[in-house]
Amino acid sequence: MRLLFDLGHPAHVHLFRNLIKKVVSEGGDVLTASRDKDVTVDLCNAYGIPQRVLSRAYSGNFVDGFRELVQRTVKMLRIAKRFKPDALLGTSMSIGPVGRIIKRPSFVFNEDDAAYVPLFANFVYPACTYVVTPDCLKHEDYGAKHLMYPGYHELAYLHPDHFTPDPAVPRSIGLDIDKPYYIIRFVSLKAHHDIHAGGLPIEAARTLVDILSNHGSVLITTEGELRDEFKKYQYPLPAEKLHDVLAFASMYIGESQTVTAEASVLGVPSLRCNTFVGRITYLKELEKKYGLTIGYLPDESDMLIAKTQEWLEDLENVKRQMQTRRTKMLEEKINLVDWQWRTLCEKLSI
Repeated sequence: MRLLFDLGHPAHVHLFRNLIKKVVSEGGDVLTASRDKDVTVDLCNAYGIPQRVLSRAYSGNFVDGFRELVQRTVKMLRIAKRFKPDALLGTSMSIGPVGRIIKRPSFVFNEDDAAYVPLFANFVYPACTYVVTPDCLKHEDYGAKHLMYPGYHELAYLHPDHFTPDPAVPRSIGLDIDKPYYIIRFVSLKAHHDIHAGGLPIEAARTLVDILSNHGSVLITTEGELRDEFKKYQYPLPAEKLHDVLAFASMYIGESQTVTAEASVLGVPSLRCNTFVGRITYLKELEKKYGLTIGYLPDESDMLIAKTQEWLEDLENVKRQMQTRRTKMLEEKINLVDWQWRTLCEKLSI
């Protein structure tokens, strides 16, 4: 089996890294096209994934974004013609057109609703061979090309079959896993689907830092440059260590969809704040069906602060409840890597 992966975002590295490992262990060949965005390249290096960096993430301007897409697609076509993959995989605007040109199937993985990423869905889904989504997106119908599974992207790397948190990691930065510490995440909100998006208001962020720091240590992780007033709380470790630290945290609060989902599948009490709350089905399922997270719009930040204080007053009980809910979720969801492998073997007749 020869597979070409397009890894354009740090979350994509995590989504496919265990599948890449599986393919190689089964004697297959892998070619990885990465993108210089945030810590994507660093994560590939950390996990020993050989990569070819095809482009640098655009600044947020639509024209720059289109220019990067064209550049990236042309480069991918060149390497695909030489590599001759059996299939192309990614959460990518490029692999569908490239797959069609070289006459190979493309598998586009996405866990966001099409309404949340309309440009991506309208451009990518018609061109790809298969649209792969969690089954909570069953309201979206792409016919025979729609492959659904009971799970989330995060279960490709945080399922217990793949991940056991290492307590030595938080201890290496002076954290006691038997004492409370809290993680806050800020994101840049500069992706094409983030136009007019908003996150946690700065005053609310300051209030939360003050409240949490009175109950334990606070770590802040961010996509961009952290404000000077928060730099003493800055997360100090490489990105690939974050999950080990997150798993032992007493609470996560942030603007990131991905880290919210990661905290949820780990059973860490989590609160999120951005303008996408209520619009993303897989997060709605984690919240409404499993009770593993709560989302607030930016103008509801006072409610988020109140919920934070409520949880702090009954923290050990809240943590136990989340672990119980996590167990129920894991009973109903799958190890995504096993599903990825079986589906590839079936569709490629291998």
